[in-house]
Amino acid sequence: MTAGVRVAAFAALLAAVLLLSAIAGRAIDPGADAGESPSTHHAAAAVPGDDLHLVARATTLAAGTPRTFTFRVLDGSGATLRTGAFQIEQGRRMHLIVVRRDLRHFQHLHPTQDADGAWTVPIRLPAPGVYLAYADFQTAGTRQALGVDLFAAGRFQPQALPAPSTTAHVDGYDVALASSHDAGRLSFTVSRDGAPVTDLQPYLGARGHLVMLRVGDLAYEHVHPLAHGALAFDTGHAGPGTYRLFLQFRHGDAVHTAAFTHEVAR
Repeated sequence: MTAGVRVAAFAALLAAVLLLSAIAGRAIDPGADAGESPSTHHAAAAVPGDDLHLVARATTLAAGTPRTFTFRVLDGSGATLRTGAFQIEQGRRMHLIVVRRDLRHFQHLHPTQDADGAWTVPIRLPAPGVYLAYADFQTAGTRQALGVDLFAAGRFQPQALPAPSTTAHVDGYDVALASSHDAGRLSFTVSRDGAPVTDLQPYLGARGHLVMLRVGDLAYEHVHPLAHGALAFDTGHAGPGTYRLFLQFRHGDAVHTAAFTHEVAR
């Protein structure tokens, strides 16, 4: 499956836009890390017509309240894919990326699957709004990403996207971004108290993870670092546009997420 394919059909995006228009300014009615083995991978969102699709038990959740989110991955005949169909990739059979549609409130979760094929994970949507959850997994050697909207009841106050920047500050760390537009490569350096951090810990089998979401159509990329020592990613599959980048790295036995707004002009 080709990386960088658009996450959702136009009709689904239009429906979400109409819903946001309807709820703006008023309430929405409720209703173990693996060892390091760095490599480069891309996960592209499935398009209409693909055999696999995601079905969630419930998509309306109370904002700020921990809940269990349950979903299944079905094949073209409607049968649930069981554990044996999902390959371990970066230490997990399933990664769930959750972000609000204004590209805020990023989460990277790891559901578990029961004997009946249902995936469950504790989730907390911190503020009202419409979120997109991407189920990111691998079957038969092919990376897949399937999306579903989640709704958190309450008054939705969308936030403007921060201006493009090459620096971010998170949890006492300073993260700098350098890009090579010709090669489609993004490189990051991490420092703390003015000193470079050179002892990043493995996180899910790699020195870091990078999720890219494109403004507008929310095209999705999940990239792992190149094999050499630098914290660098090949993002050559990403098409032109404005992206929100979420870089995750592990240091001090904790996972940290640095966010950037980045322009890809090709």
